[in-house]
Amino acid sequence: MPSARLLILPAAAALLCALLPERGGTDGWSLFPPLLAILVAVASGRLVWGLCLALFSGALIALPTDVPVYMWPLHALYMAAIDFVWTPLRDSFQLFILGFTASLIGMVRVVSLAGGTRGIAEALVRRAASARSTRLATALLGLAIFFDDYANTIVVGTTMRPITDRFRISREKLAYLVDSTAAPVAGVAVISTWIGFEVGLFGDAMDSLGTGISGYELFFRALPARFYCLLTLFFLLVSTLMRRDYGPMLRAERRARQHNQPLAPGAQPMTGDAHQVPDHPDIAGHWAVAALPVGLVIFGVLAGMHWDARNAEAVIAARGEHAFFSRVYWTAIFSNADGAKVMFLSSLAGSGLAFVFARTRKSLRDGRRPLTLSAILRTWVSGITGFSYALLILVLAWAIKEMCQAVHTSDYLIGALESVLDPRFLPLLVFGLAAAVAFSIGTSWTTMALLLPTMLPVAHQMGDITLVILVAAAVLDGAIFGDHCSPISDTTVLSSIAASCDHIAHVRTQAPYAITTMCIAAVCGYLGSTLLYSTYVGLGLGMLVVVATLVIVGRDPDRTAPLDADGESASPSLP
Repeated sequence: MPSARLLILPAAAALLCALLPERGGTDGWSLFPPLLAILVAVASGRLVWGLCLALFSGALIALPTDVPVYMWPLHALYMAAIDFVWTPLRDSFQLFILGFTASLIGMVRVVSLAGGTRGIAEALVRRAASARSTRLATALLGLAIFFDDYANTIVVGTTMRPITDRFRISREKLAYLVDSTAAPVAGVAVISTWIGFEVGLFGDAMDSLGTGISGYELFFRALPARFYCLLTLFFLLVSTLMRRDYGPMLRAERRARQHNQPLAPGAQPMTGDAHQVPDHPDIAGHWAVAALPVGLVIFGVLAGMHWDARNAEAVIAARGEHAFFSRVYWTAIFSNADGAKVMFLSSLAGSGLAFVFARTRKSLRDGRRPLTLSAILRTWVSGITGFSYALLILVLAWAIKEMCQAVHTSDYLIGALESVLDPRFLPLLVFGLAAAVAFSIGTSWTTMALLLPTMLPVAHQMGDITLVILVAAAVLDGAIFGDHCSPISDTTVLSSIAASCDHIAHVRTQAPYAITTMCIAAVCGYLGSTLLYSTYVGLGLGMLVVVATLVIVGRDPDRTAPLDADGESASPSLP
């Protein structure tokens, strides 16, 4: 059946594109490559295969008319490999972004090996004395490990699981706390393994549109519009502080509390250590081993960008008219600095400090230094190679952008949408589209790579830079929401593994919370911010709606309610 879908879906896509009318000076075939990538990824789960097929099909469409038919495959392969993949990759910006992402991933692994992430966990859990404080400590730990979603998921889940079991907190709740801090906090963090990917896509799109805005500046300007991520984190913290749950999560929490059953009877918890973050057992954990390298990267990025852009005319003018800490001044800094190079050098400095910490750490047993330089280097390299799939996705994302330009995908979308769609509804539409794609293919990064190169030009053509910012945020947030709800998402699966939770139970209990936050983000955020008010007002209104929802719908799981023999609440509506 999967092989049949691989034939039927592309054939249906080809028929649809052939029947589409001409728009924007190009025909419907310009939509075929990105549509093919999505369909193949959905049908087979092979994301790289779908992206490669999209590049090859795009090259076939973009071939000059004078190429003989028998030479089409060879010329298409050459165009896909050289014009689409190699041309953007050889640019210094892309290489620095790859280097930054790889170096930061390696640094996270070395920090974990030296006991840094465990030290953060231990520092936070010492104060856990009740179910409520344990849930809060879990949430705060998820916020503290902001620099990588995989490290976040594994460290938080495995560290807190014995403690949450002791305080009779359900595994479903633990998996939710883990999953709902991993991607949202890494996606909006100023320094994380995500920001290189996001800034890389943003910078490439902004350069092609000639906006004069850097990818880093667009990232910062889009932060207030990251409604889903910010409201998800707010929902998690407020529901923990207010002790409010509803739906399947409320029943799971009451089961755990009343019957001391963190796992439901008959549950099939996921376990495994394939993605376990390395951690030397003879080294005591210490929070500074993680905090100082990450702090050095953050300081290095800010100081480095300031130094790199200090002599630019716009920066000199802003320095004369505005205060040092003003938004205008730092906007000028981010717009004129070579952000990718500064980020790469800062990540190398952070990795170097992590190496020093790891090499000087002493064993608890004999006082020796158990971590040799070769072992630290192997950990650093293995972290990068273990993340090679994501790096490959990033390279193919740049190639997809080049291909979409060659076949004029954006021109077609602009021509098709301009006449039928009010620009004020574009962010809402893009948010829903990104959510649907991410849910179907189970990954937010590929969704971002597919939609940002096509939707940002549409937003630029249909409106001003404010619309571009909202659409950029909508793509990132929609991708994370779809990834949250998808049972085939890697972070969703990892959360179930780290929490040792039944995977279907995790998806079933988390979905109502994610959908609630998505609806609030869509209405108060992306719709309201384009029709009525600013993004800050939309974010504040969304927070008020979150609190109202928890007050009206939520119930305290610590208050008793009768349970049936299967651990389900017989009266789920009781307060």
